[in-house]
Amino acid sequence: MKLVSFGDNLVKDSNAPKILAYMLGYDFVDCSEIETSNQKIYRDVINYICENGTTNIFILIGWTDGKRFEVHYDEEKFIFSPDQKEYAIDNLRVLDKHQHIIFNDILIGQHRASEAFTLQNTLENLDINYYMYNTQDSIYFSEKTLFYLKGLSGRHYHNPLNQSSSMKYFLLKEDVDNPDEYWANFLYNKINIKDKKWNI
Repeated sequence: MKLVSFGDNLVKDSNAPKILAYMLGYDFVDCSEIETSNQKIYRDVINYICENGTTNIFILIGWTDGKRFEVHYDEEKFIFSPDQKEYAIDNLRVLDKHQHIIFNDILIGQHRASEAFTLQNTLENLDINYYMYNTQDSIYFSEKTLFYLKGLSGRHYHNPLNQSSSMKYFLLKEDVDNPDEYWANFLYNKINIKDKKWNI
């Protein structure tokens, strides 16, 4: 059995997924990336399943900041965010004046909720064990996201609407000596409690 970890720079810099894999008795596969977006994480999970099959895997997903936007231009790709300082393509500085449109909270909330909802249903339909958490923010709540939020499985997604429950802010609040080990134990207990069928 393999634990396959997806996420952003916070996941990449953390040993928590690897510790969790050890606690579960699984091999560890790190698919996290320093520069990523939720769109890319979603696509990376689907691509991994298509390329490696659906058996003997446990998918661990750390959703990143919703205000990381994947841009494709002239065969180049990069992640655009509100605090952008450098651009892979100088012409794309024009995006700065459109940030209020690109990073609209309601639109981003819809994207995030629909991505999580669709991926949960995909993994469950394929009978793949998984767990999700936010690394540093939360899904923006509005009437536009309500449909998808109602469909999310709380058994497999740790408190998606509360930023203080994200990995970054949860660990800052707890102020522990070994945050990686603490977060791994936290996830281990959530997984064990939330779904008894997983044979962990």
